[in-house]
Amino acid sequence: MNGKYSLPVVKAVDLIWTSFDKEEIHRGYAMLMQAAQQGDADALCFIARCFMGEEYVWSGAGFATDDASASKLMQKSALMGSATGVLCAARSGNFTPAVQRGMPFESFKEAFEEILEQAERGNAFCCYMIGNVYYWGDYLLVEPEFAKQFKTEDNYNAWAYPIAKEWFERSFNGRICAGWGNYCNIRKSGLCDIRQEVFEVYFQALAEISPVICGNYGYYLGHEKNNPEAALAYYIKAAHRYDIQSTFNAGCCYDEGFGVERDVDMAFNFYEIAAIGGHPNAQWQAGYYYFDGWGSVEQDYAKAAEWFEKAYQNPQSDDRNRVRSAAYLGICYQDGLGVIQDDDLALEYLQEAEEEIDMLWNPINAMVMNALGVAYYFGRGTEEDEELGYEYFEDAAKLGLEVAKEHLQQINQPEMSEHESHKPGKEIAPFYQGLAERIREAVEKDLREVLDQVGEEQIYTAALVSDRDCVTLFLAVNTVEYLNENDGPDSESKWIPDEWGYSDGHHSALVKLSRLLWEHHDELPSESYFFNAVISAMKQLKDAKAFGDCSEEITCFVSISDDEEAGHMEDLSAKQLNSAELVAAFLKRDR
Repeated sequence: MNGKYSLPVVKAVDLIWTSFDKEEIHRGYAMLMQAAQQGDADALCFIARCFMGEEYVWSGAGFATDDASASKLMQKSALMGSATGVLCAARSGNFTPAVQRGMPFESFKEAFEEILEQAERGNAFCCYMIGNVYYWGDYLLVEPEFAKQFKTEDNYNAWAYPIAKEWFERSFNGRICAGWGNYCNIRKSGLCDIRQEVFEVYFQALAEISPVICGNYGYYLGHEKNNPEAALAYYIKAAHRYDIQSTFNAGCCYDEGFGVERDVDMAFNFYEIAAIGGHPNAQWQAGYYYFDGWGSVEQDYAKAAEWFEKAYQNPQSDDRNRVRSAAYLGICYQDGLGVIQDDDLALEYLQEAEEEIDMLWNPINAMVMNALGVAYYFGRGTEEDEELGYEYFEDAAKLGLEVAKEHLQQINQPEMSEHESHKPGKEIAPFYQGLAERIREAVEKDLREVLDQVGEEQIYTAALVSDRDCVTLFLAVNTVEYLNENDGPDSESKWIPDEWGYSDGHHSALVKLSRLLWEHHDELPSESYFFNAVISAMKQLKDAKAFGDCSEEITCFVSISDDEEAGHMEDLSAKQLNSAELVAAFLKRDR
């Protein structure tokens, strides 16, 4: 119950919600943490907002979502007398009866009036919160009896939206962009008149502040104002400020010739940047470019499979993106294109793609049908079913796929005495064809000696480490006991294999294999192929409980020594080698 924010909180809020600069945002966050440690209740609430997810700050800020912590901090903030905490708790579902009874305010109205007073004095974030109170209907907590005069939600909105509009506009004038989405919804509702020229003035002004709104403004110019050239300019402007969606949109413009002459190489450049940034559709596009070798992008099945896998695993992927990724992964695993050939895994992906085949297009839908024909007719990953396989070949042939027509022709030839396997589209040097098995055998040999060193100690993590040149391999294992005796359970060394307690020796099987890798290095299909083989070998060992009866409880991963991409490889491999619970804990590690 301070009446206004402290100066550190005012400065922190400005940095976090108006700078759209990661370093500045985290400087503001540090200020909030310091203020919170000194008992500032408002600081606790704003820290809670940072934990609520990227939509409450900015996607480029890098805050991990932690709903449990956000809820606790917000409730604590309200109980300590933060009016902001009370309003935010109400909006986020944390305004429980216990909070209401324990807060030092006599009513929600009293907390609201404290924020209203700050808003009237010109605090932009408070203006935004007041707008939210009216927009979301929380004003009925301010005046409960007021609800009786509104028969429907639209009745309330027709009254509240004009008031919310004014407060949102006041927040925009103070460079707070958080209410823009609600403001746009008010405009779309038709329940409040927002003049076109006013809307566009605010849209353009906020586009200069927020990279997200900058990208949205580009979309507006392209699709509502029919100005694709201006749309692309704003996409590129937002992309330069690390807005991943805009980066992807710029790629689409070059890919489709929207507002610019079509340039698939430039499209790929934008797609790849967005893919690295985690955009699911861009990850699929990157895979698609590598799979077919579009423009100056050389065909590379291993890189294609890697991007398809990332798109498939991306939690932000929609159904269409998952289906099309599954389709290509099924084909890659069936034919051994850039991955270790795996009929069982191929069939899983293909069946998933078939369930939503209408989401695919020709020729990929035909390719899926043909691959299912191969699986069933030749018994690849399932029991032979020649009749069903033949039907799949027919469906693929009807869609014009030549290879399916060839299968039907071969099957219908009386002299065909044996089933012919579908061969990979890219030959792999003999040494590397059995790479995963070579690695598995070497690790298995060395692991016996490592386990003898470990004795009765409890293993909690194991890693197979290589280098970017793909010519060295060593196995590292750590135990709970070793960690406790040395750097302690919270040490950063906990996840650094070079600093672990146990590893293979100088004359190990992996050392011998490393020498062979060096000798055959010029035959390596790609580093992605190599690391797929390494991960596959580790998966086989873990599935076979090679690490002991508690293998399922051990976090396994693959790492690249002294490399900037080590973290990415570790995350990727951990997702494939461990349970969801172990992966979740691993991804939260400090690097």
